[in-house]
Amino acid sequence: DKQTPMTFIGTFGFKCGRNTDKMDGITCILDETKLPIITDHTVAYIEVTVKHTLDVGTHTIFVGDIVNANVLQDKEPMTYEYYRNVKGGFSPKTAPTYIGKETESKKEQEEKNMGKYVCTVCGYVYDPIKGDPEHGIKPGTSFDELPDNWVCSVCGAGKDAFETQ
Repeated sequence: DKQTPMTFIGTFGFKCGRNTDKMDGITCILDETKLPIITDHTVAYIEVTVKHTLDVGTHTIFVGDIVNANVLQDKEPMTYEYYRNVKGGFSPKTAPTYIGKETESKKEQEEKNMGKYVCTVCGYVYDPIKGDPEHGIKPGTSFDELPDNWVCSVCGAGKDAFETQ
């Protein structure tokens, strides 16, 4: 749902399962396929049995039969557009879903992005105007004023993983 914390998204989107137990503290149910279905922040789910896979270069498309579906809560789902435009989430340059920025003059970039820092691990943008309310950082807090132990809201990377945008 739209209220999903960035740390929750980061756990599944930017952390390696070899280093992190992604399911630790997560609420799940088992339904038709007997595979875990995460219910935390989940609006609805569809269970599918995979029949075919198609390698399309940057992604794999799974083709299957729907065996079960359910609506869990009456909340508005989060779209990728909402994730990018409202939550401030982005794909890192190494991700297949990365969308490059349009070319602007250096002066235009400095004026537009003054004071913003981007995480080189996951692409999250720290904007001092917005702060980081999920971690108690008030709007108007510059990157330099962030505590030394502050970490990326999405992937948990330290301040040293950020660079000016």
